[in-house]
Amino acid sequence: MDCLRPTVCYVNFDQMDKNLETLKDKINGECEIMAVLKADAYGHGAVQVMKHMLKRGFKYFAVAALNEALELRRVNKDGDILILGYTPDRLLRYPAENNITQAIYSYEQAKILSDMGLNAKIYIKLDTGMNRLGFEVTEAAADEVKKITLLPSLQIEGIFTHMAQLDAEHDEIQHTKFKAFLEMCEKRGVTFKFRHICNGKSAIKYPHMRYDMCRTGSITSGFCLNVPGTEAIQPIMSVQSEIVRIHTVPAGEGMGYDLLDPADHDRLIATLPYGYADGIPKPLSNHVGWVGINGVKCEYTGNFCMDMCFVDVTHVPGVKVGDKVDVYGGAGMNFFDVRAATGLGLSNLQIQVHKRVPRIYIEDGKEIYVDDMLLRD
Repeated sequence: MDCLRPTVCYVNFDQMDKNLETLKDKINGECEIMAVLKADAYGHGAVQVMKHMLKRGFKYFAVAALNEALELRRVNKDGDILILGYTPDRLLRYPAENNITQAIYSYEQAKILSDMGLNAKIYIKLDTGMNRLGFEVTEAAADEVKKITLLPSLQIEGIFTHMAQLDAEHDEIQHTKFKAFLEMCEKRGVTFKFRHICNGKSAIKYPHMRYDMCRTGSITSGFCLNVPGTEAIQPIMSVQSEIVRIHTVPAGEGMGYDLLDPADHDRLIATLPYGYADGIPKPLSNHVGWVGINGVKCEYTGNFCMDMCFVDVTHVPGVKVGDKVDVYGGAGMNFFDVRAATGLGLSNLQIQVHKRVPRIYIEDGKEIYVDDMLLRD
């Protein structure tokens, strides 16, 4: 498929299907799966990921913010969408008007929404230790939740909390708090259709915490670290580019801004049409990172520019303009290499790949769709 740039990002739905099948196998179908599509589905393109998952039978989705939810609902009329994060009081009508479920963490919020008379769907957000958003685990908070159930025009879909994932001990402390609050609510006659505390990795590790649902974001996109039996879970994103110029840089001359990396010999240097504005980290500059060209490892030289960078191809036989470049994946760096070199988190690296880099989607081994900024439907 043709794109407006030679640097492209591939999203492999076939690998995503394998990741999700592994998750389903590991949790033995004991709970529903909610796909977390925040931050444009961790940089993979939330609209297209949701479309694909709906085709595969998934029904539950989550985002962090109202604008993310509205983007998905505008395109995908099916599927339940939960806003996990904060929506300002003045905007609470928009989730209700668009069949989107809003997380609520105070009686006052719920009352505002109820007074609108829009038959809104809500979730109760509980704070079990991350100290971000949510009701505290107290009897008084359970009383507030009971009061919310008595408000008209509200439908409580479920309750959830987030684990900080420091270690197993702290995970269990948070689970104990979650369980205690559920018991407080049950004493008041309040039960929930969906209860969830786990992401996908935690649901695999802790069968006793699965409840009715688990949320998956990083497993969908390909990461489940240090969990035996999940080796089939692999990243679904790769990035490729091509050489746009090759020239000889004489001995003693540096590269790009600040003219870094002068060498004591002539070098054959390839210019590549991407830079740190495309989300490839600038700390990979000047021999820290590398790409793969014709299967050969080629190190970056000089400083990354905003829109271009350079690699030394002196040692690549027959190299020429137009040759493909593996930036992430293939013979290039994988996300673990980049994390080791930069200290950036794995999901952070995927999210950083900018929207100006076209996404090409692979399904059943074929390119099915290109999402390019000016070529969108």
